[in-house]
Amino acid sequence: MIDSIFIGITGVRSHQTRLNVISNNIANINTTAFKGGRASFSEVMSKTLDEGQPARGENAATNPRQSGLGVEVSSIDTVQTQGTLQYTGIETDLGIEGDGFFILGDSANRFYSRDGTFDFDVNGQLYDPGTGLVVPGNLANADGSFRSETEDVVIPLDRESEARATEQIRLSGNLNASGTGSGGTVWGTDTGFGLPARVVSSPNPGFPLDLSDLESAGLKVTLQQAGGISESTLNIPTKAYEQRTDLIAELNSLISANGTLKNRVLFKTNELGELILRTVEGGEDITLKVDNANPDINVASRLGFAADTEVQGQRAADTDLINSLANVGQNLTQGDILRFSGVKPNGERFDGSFTFEPDTSDTVEDLFKVIENIYGGVQAGLDPDTGQLILTDEVSGDRVVGFELNFSLLDTGNGSGIFGQEPPFEFSTNTQIYDEKGNSHSLTVSFTKSVVDNEWSWVGTVDGLTPEAGNNGKAIFNEDGTLRTFEAADGSNLLFTPSDGTPQLSIAIDASSTEQLGGLTQFVAPSSASVREQDGRGAGTLVSVNVESNGNIVGLFSNGSAENLARVALASFSNVGGMKRQGGNLFIQTQSSGQPVLGAAESTVQGSIRSGSIEMSNVDLAHEFTNMITTQRGFQASARSITTSDELLNEVVNLKR
Repeated sequence: MIDSIFIGITGVRSHQTRLNVISNNIANINTTAFKGGRASFSEVMSKTLDEGQPARGENAATNPRQSGLGVEVSSIDTVQTQGTLQYTGIETDLGIEGDGFFILGDSANRFYSRDGTFDFDVNGQLYDPGTGLVVPGNLANADGSFRSETEDVVIPLDRESEARATEQIRLSGNLNASGTGSGGTVWGTDTGFGLPARVVSSPNPGFPLDLSDLESAGLKVTLQQAGGISESTLNIPTKAYEQRTDLIAELNSLISANGTLKNRVLFKTNELGELILRTVEGGEDITLKVDNANPDINVASRLGFAADTEVQGQRAADTDLINSLANVGQNLTQGDILRFSGVKPNGERFDGSFTFEPDTSDTVEDLFKVIENIYGGVQAGLDPDTGQLILTDEVSGDRVVGFELNFSLLDTGNGSGIFGQEPPFEFSTNTQIYDEKGNSHSLTVSFTKSVVDNEWSWVGTVDGLTPEAGNNGKAIFNEDGTLRTFEAADGSNLLFTPSDGTPQLSIAIDASSTEQLGGLTQFVAPSSASVREQDGRGAGTLVSVNVESNGNIVGLFSNGSAENLARVALASFSNVGGMKRQGGNLFIQTQSSGQPVLGAAESTVQGSIRSGSIEMSNVDLAHEFTNMITTQRGFQASARSITTSDELLNEVVNLKR
């Protein structure tokens, strides 16, 4: 009976220890990266009452008789399973997915933890704010490779990214295979320098204009061009229009939905407040007519138009206003800038601009004077038969026709329209390149389709200047639209010497396909050729850092570059259960855990790092409450065995009375 009392005591003590472990698990349910404990029981060595006997004659063997002496806690193990990763959005919060431990240390000690709530201190050290311990890893060399030795991760917050001269650019995208080659023609002849056909209403109607009394309101628009006739009916919604702009917007929306009229005619107003229906192309072969779609409903007159009015386009003259030209969709206003560029017969590019100034610089002649000045040594005028822009040499009188001309609007913010449109056989792209000092320069590559099938010529300029070499060449395509060759005429890299004394730039231009980037193509599709890659950059300052899954800390700089700065090291152990708790979510190695293996995530250590997340506790609350119930029952039963043994012992004592 005395033994049973002591056996009960072992049960009470063991279950108390288990309850301590469970309570600690529950208390740390919200502790970052906490690893729960588990208490395991084992039987105490039994007391042998009889060793048993072997078989004797006809008698069988007898079993030994043993009485247990109680229970003890055989081990309290740390359960090193992974907890749930919780997103925080803080870049320096790191969570480990899989195996491994973060390494933390000071001058004398090294600890290990799954808690990755890190930050940078004022000195740029990556550290644990809770313990003050710094995070070691591998710092990066200038070329982005990592040093082999493990040292404190320190990233100066004022770190700069050095400037790098551009040595290579990569072109990709499409050059439109449609359209004809240049062949010495002059762009923009009929379209750019023709006057549109335009039907103009009277100053009436007045607004608000109420058309709600009409059961149906339709305008018939007839467009005749080069012998072809397009007739379309615009069914105007019968409602009240408060302002003239409301009506114009309604009419143009109807045109946009009409396949035969879209991008060919346009409603607008003029300075007199009249309503205008006009073509967006010029030339004497264009005829425009507006009429009532239903003769019984006089819609045209309600809008101020005279029925059966027919108007033809005509060629432009020097004295015509720019705003009267066909391709001016909305009137240019004070300060609008027309930018123009082209290629001379010798391959030289020219660029210039024209500022629109009402009453002073607003005619075709004013524009031509600027072109003459930029081009140099020519007189600009319009051919009376074709309406083409012709440049005549001032000395010999020869006409210059071997160039292409393109106009575009540099809007100053007043919402004006566009003059001219990009021809399908010419396309330009622009990008920034850098010299050794980090100064940026504007590189423009212009493509012009040749009369030779599948062949384009290209010209490169830097800051509007012609480079010393490698400034022009050809791009030749296969029949299937893929690139055959892209090369400079002189076989040289593009050589350009900046004006500030910076060493000469030597830039290789590559238009072939790579594993990551497609090269130039020639398909029947809008042109989209551009410089997709270039290896130069200006100087930059550190803006932010990003931690990749392999632990690489990548610095993002103001110049757009991304550089390896350091790498967070991880440690793995052959027996993670053998590590010893030190408090503060820290562990240390023991003889049982073995020596740590240090290395990078996803290579030496199998786990990966997730930036912006932290690992939560691996404690399962339901499981712990279940264990608590069974522990409580075990504790109660052990205590009851003590009281029962005490009662029996008391009865034995009372037998002496």
